[in-house]
Amino acid sequence: MIRPLPEAPAPAGTAPAAHEPQTTVRERQAPPPAVTTGLNRPPRSTSLTNLVDRKTEGKPPPPPPPAQENRVENQPFNQEDLIRCWDAYAETIEKEIHLKNTMLSCKPVLLENAHFEVTVHNQLQKEELIGHSLQLLKIMREQLSNSKIQIHVRIDETHEKKRAYTALEKYELLRQINPLLSKLKDEFDLSLD
Repeated sequence: MIRPLPEAPAPAGTAPAAHEPQTTVRERQAPPPAVTTGLNRPPRSTSLTNLVDRKTEGKPPPPPPPAQENRVENQPFNQEDLIRCWDAYAETIEKEIHLKNTMLSCKPVLLENAHFEVTVHNQLQKEELIGHSLQLLKIMREQLSNSKIQIHVRIDETHEKKRAYTALEKYELLRQINPLLSKLKDEFDLSLD
């Protein structure tokens, strides 16, 4: 059983409150009850959707984007259309000179079922075309209105251009073109430096 504590004398100058109930020792030692208002809600935080909602309040919602149909365009095209589109794309290339030169020198050949083949001279040209094939195909599909266009790149090894890098290789290449070059070299006693 809990007994009430005797009241402590009030400090001088204060009158004891007549309407205060008497408390027990345990009641005085107990912590004050928690405030229950607001504890039944989740903690407040800022969310991006709330910020967007505040900015768009009073404004009509934007119209929904037009429905994209999954239509497949398969307009037929011929060799001339293919080359015209190929050359037009090549002319728009400014920074990748090697790709532009490859496209202008190696023309596509139309195969069947909207496939075409490009025959290049070396591995570097092949890698350059394959590396840019996604962008190239996207443009060609739009321009020719055919979503089935595919590219095939192959190296023509029979006509692979020989590149002369050293002085001796350059001399041999020029000598094959003009055999009199060796006579000129011997006559003036020229050396290959």
